[in-house]
Amino acid sequence: MRTFEVLAWAESGGFVLYVPEVEALTRARKLDELEAAARDLVAELLGLEPGTIGITLRFERPHP
Repeated sequence: MRTFEVLAWAESGGFVLYVPEVEALTRARKLDELEAAARDLVAELLGLEPGTIGITLRFERPHP
């Protein structure tokens, strides 16, 4: 299993998710959708099976 750190923050009635390792963003509407949305993004970009992807969520915005 490969684990990815994901930064999450609230914005515009939902959440923004940023995966620093792949430098990509996605959005989710509800808190219980965050991990699945991040996992789907990583799977699509890297061609990995979603079941082999671990997600570590941190609730903070990335620093410039």
